[in-house]
Amino acid sequence: MQKIGLKDIGFGITVSDRNAEDMLELYQLAKAMNVEFATACVHNSYYFHKWDNKITEKEKVIKCFEELINELLKTNKIKNWFRAYFNYGLINYIKGQPRLLPCGAGTDMFFLDPFGEIRPCNGMDTDSLDNSMGNLKEKSFEEIWYSEKAKMIREKVKNCPKNCWMIGTAAPAIKKHIFKPLVWVVKNKLKVILGKRVCVS
Repeated sequence: MQKIGLKDIGFGITVSDRNAEDMLELYQLAKAMNVEFATACVHNSYYFHKWDNKITEKEKVIKCFEELINELLKTNKIKNWFRAYFNYGLINYIKGQPRLLPCGAGTDMFFLDPFGEIRPCNGMDTDSLDNSMGNLKEKSFEEIWYSEKAKMIREKVKNCPKNCWMIGTAAPAIKKHIFKPLVWVVKNKLKVILGKRVCVS
């Protein structure tokens, strides 16, 4: 039987109080199966149809993320080291602190909703047209992207209070502002090499 190679297939977990302690075990399973492993944390938005998601057992959840960060940094994969930084950003989010890196929603990426509205992301607080740059059924992408409305939306993103840390906006920010994540990775990889534990709580 021919073996089919699939790229970027694996497990993902959206972490909450209820499943945080399953995270490391799921990572170990993904590692054993040689597949990808991705994390997220509960967020709220109109797109998720949720407004009451929150982490209440913060210390427990943060400890679980720290365990994962240490395991990721022990590997020889550079991709995992930067995933460790991403998970460090999730700890920062759980603590309610400002994003580690600026959000580029609406500038470095956009969200196209099922109705043709181009929005900066799917995490802003409302699905109203106030957060839409324009609709592809009415105008071309270029007209929308370079419009005055788009400029106004980008200003709103700069002042967005949510401090989300989701892969869709975090990954482009990590690539765009690589120096800060790189310094964190080098510093904490060295700690692991020296047999020290990375602790970010």
